[in-house]
Amino acid sequence: MYLLDMVLYWASSDPHRHAVIQPELVTTYKALADGINSTAERIKQLQLDRREPIGISIANPSFVIVAALAGLRCGYDVALVRSALLPLLQSAGIQNLIYDSQGLMLSGGRNIRFDPSWVSSKPGVPVRLDRMQPIDNPAVIFFTSGTTGLPKKVAQPLAAIDQLLKYPFTCASGAGQKILIMPGLSTAFGFNRMCEVLNAGKTAYFAADAESALSLIGLHGIEVAVTSAVQATSLANARNVNPGYQTGSLKALIVGGGKLTREAVALVRSALCRNVLHQYGSTEAGVAALAPFDLLDDRPGSIPLPWTELQIVDEAGQELPAGTEGHIRYRTPQFAENLRFAGQENVPGARDGWFYPGDLGSVTADGILWFAGRSSDVINRGGVKVSGARIEEILKALPQVKDAATCAITGSSGLEEIWIAIVPNGNVNIEGVRDVLRTHPDVGIEPDEVFIFDELPVGELGKVQKVRLKEQLLGRKRAA
Repeated sequence: MYLLDMVLYWASSDPHRHAVIQPELVTTYKALADGINSTAERIKQLQLDRREPIGISIANPSFVIVAALAGLRCGYDVALVRSALLPLLQSAGIQNLIYDSQGLMLSGGRNIRFDPSWVSSKPGVPVRLDRMQPIDNPAVIFFTSGTTGLPKKVAQPLAAIDQLLKYPFTCASGAGQKILIMPGLSTAFGFNRMCEVLNAGKTAYFAADAESALSLIGLHGIEVAVTSAVQATSLANARNVNPGYQTGSLKALIVGGGKLTREAVALVRSALCRNVLHQYGSTEAGVAALAPFDLLDDRPGSIPLPWTELQIVDEAGQELPAGTEGHIRYRTPQFAENLRFAGQENVPGARDGWFYPGDLGSVTADGILWFAGRSSDVINRGGVKVSGARIEEILKALPQVKDAATCAITGSSGLEEIWIAIVPNGNVNIEGVRDVLRTHPDVGIEPDEVFIFDELPVGELGKVQKVRLKEQLLGRKRAA
């Protein structure tokens, strides 16, 4: 694996260079390489079946990196999982778990307690210079749920990561040496950005929450921050609450895992950094497009990367003319490796050699990709089609609404209805909300049901999980 060789190179050429920094821990490149070597030896001693993946459920990012890269070096597939996903592992063929939390274990499988002594090496022993090439082509396994809340198993082989690291446009490709990664390492978004940083010999920073992240930015002079859309908004809000946090070192904020509204972009720019970039991609096919928001006049859009093939097509898969809204499909070198490894039938969203992310959009004649929303967010209410995403944008712009989500739910008539969940910011007038949507030119329809929630069900990147929300809405209706 190219990344393992690069970690070894940085450990040998500049052993005291910082690889990973957390609020409570600093890890140098030499310590990282030693930890990978030492942990690989521990994993070999376990004599696990090489045909069975190893699940890794560890809270500390430095230890996650060490355990994952050590497992890959030994030739095992590794599955990076949050504790909430442990009940799903055995059905996904994962019988072995390396864990660090008492009580959070794999029922019926082999549980291996991770201990910090795994990463220890003898003082004064130089890092070994043997190349870290693993056997075969093991993979990193992610469980991605997006907006559905239904976890999908997606395997990313080492060959796909090598493809990712070949190309110049990464979160670590600029002059900045210090990069904050807020998405968790159990997501492809967070894990792949970590790979980009370590490959470039730079420093990856991790923080558990917005306040800790802002503290790191000010204390260490972090230059680049990678966040989901929800995390970017959370950072901006935390900075506005406590303007004493220093963020002047930030040169760029890279936002993925959902789109920012115009209002959110303005908030983030005002509170954190003027240079906000939108990164569009997926676990299955990697990064497809990247662009700064100011180039796009703050609209939700991006520009396909040079190695991305991207098209707008109709329901039958026929390419549409420039400027016509339709379904987005794309393919990348990383996606090609994922297909080669798993087969098209095992890659969610793959069809005829293309990846269909479930998004709607259009591409202008000069190559700008504009997003219209998720195809699943379009609600067909008695023949009138309404964008659920647009309804959410309108509601979130209201001062009395903290958060909102819209679902299409089949009513007693058999037709789709508009059901809305609102997290209020103080008191909210439901009839006023209905009037806003009924009179708005982009909607023009009154919602069928409006419910007040204390919070919405979200995934690791902060996306609302619509399947779980629908269940909760229906439960509220039955209880009414």
